[in-house]
Amino acid sequence: MFLSISLPIIQRGTEGFWKSVAHYVPREPTEMRILNPYFIQEAAFQFIGLPLNNGLMGKGNIPTLGTVAITMALHNCDEVAVAGFGYDMNTPHAPLHYYETVKMSAIKESWTHNISKEKEFLRKLVKANIITDMTNGI
Repeated sequence: MFLSISLPIIQRGTEGFWKSVAHYVPREPTEMRILNPYFIQEAAFQFIGLPLNNGLMGKGNIPTLGTVAITMALHNCDEVAVAGFGYDMNTPHAPLHYYETVKMSAIKESWTHNISKEKEFLRKLVKANIITDMTNGI
């Protein structure tokens, strides 16, 4: 209710994003879900231990969406199994994601994510049998 009232009023800026921002989402409002920002905060600062940077996001303190998804799953699921996680820096020409052509080497240039800290966190989860790594990428 709040969003349906507020969104038409809020002026939407599209400057400063690392990718172009969609101007239209082909879905009905009843089909939309909003991720609670708590999961991002918990993944970044409590689990991974990323720097707070005086509340500013973007200098190596934004977790990847995959790690945020795992954090959310740990709250909602009895068991969590993941596949396709892990950045293999020994294969810089491999695709970063299955759905795009960006190469693995691009993640080294990322100023938003701290991949080494995330990988350390994910390895701890696997070692403690909290999550199952189905493809042994972590």
